[in-house]
Amino acid sequence: MNRHPMDQGSIARRAIIGRLQRRANIRPISPLTAMFMLSGVLSLLFIGFLACKKTPPPRIVVTPLQTLVNSDTSLTLFHRMILQANDAGLLNDESVTAFIPRNNVLIQGGFPDSVIDSMSSSYADRILRYQFLSGALNLTGPGYTPNPTLLGVPLFMGLDASGNLLLNGSATAANTPSTVGKATVYFLNSLVPPGADSLPQLLQADTSISLFARIIGRTNLYDSLLLSGGFSVLAPNNPAILSAGFDSLRIDTVAVDTLLPLAVNQVVKGAWFSTSFPSTLTTLTGGSITVSSTGGLQFAGSGNPSPVLWLYGDQVAGAGLILHYTNGVLFP
Repeated sequence: MNRHPMDQGSIARRAIIGRLQRRANIRPISPLTAMFMLSGVLSLLFIGFLACKKTPPPRIVVTPLQTLVNSDTSLTLFHRMILQANDAGLLNDESVTAFIPRNNVLIQGGFPDSVIDSMSSSYADRILRYQFLSGALNLTGPGYTPNPTLLGVPLFMGLDASGNLLLNGSATAANTPSTVGKATVYFLNSLVPPGADSLPQLLQADTSISLFARIIGRTNLYDSLLLSGGFSVLAPNNPAILSAGFDSLRIDTVAVDTLLPLAVNQVVKGAWFSTSFPSTLTTLTGGSITVSSTGGLQFAGSGNPSPVLWLYGDQVAGAGLILHYTNGVLFP
């Protein structure tokens, strides 16, 4: 029986293809396998597309407090101090209470731009964090109410006769807060006196009372008696200590028993600010100190021929210790 020429050609081609497949060990691909292979290739192409796609830059969020500090031209020095302290995080949108000084207040307090630019970041950080409460302002207690700050040292809040906020007995702010995002902002009329974790930290930061700091260190008075708080320290400046007969050499070499009476007579019971001193104070040894405000705040013991003047102070050292600076040594 004769075959059609086309049929014979088809048969020949199939035979040739079959021989080539057997030599190359290639098996015919089923339609289902081809579909799976195609889907795999498409998946790889999609993954490659995602890998090549650029990640968009993070969205920069400017908080309301940042906007205030960046845009208000009366806060340029405060802004400068924030940058010096590397404390931009303080301006996050959080439920804090901030006491912010304007340029004129910082300049009056001794912080022009040249001083801010030269201060250490840690010092700038301490100043700023002491002006931020970790929550809402608390004025519920009688007299001065301690409020926790981001520094960890309490800020004592009260009201003056005009109803203004009184911070640590001396700094003031109008009792008219502004809501800035989640934060509550008060603008200071004067700088808050510095705060520190301990009395030695404050004493060592001021060279004008370095001799008294030496006496406190040698007698170990702070660690042995003052850690519990509830005291005020009336620290004599260096000229006053020298007038009492104690230079650095004598302080370092004399017996501790000689220094101890001088040290304890400058510490009185009770944590008092300059605006809250009673008329009579009691020293650690039970001696009596008279307080007068005639011609400025002044103190006198029975052994003082003339009153000792208050120079400045209201500095909080820890939870309940207030440091003041005077121009004389007290002798109850």
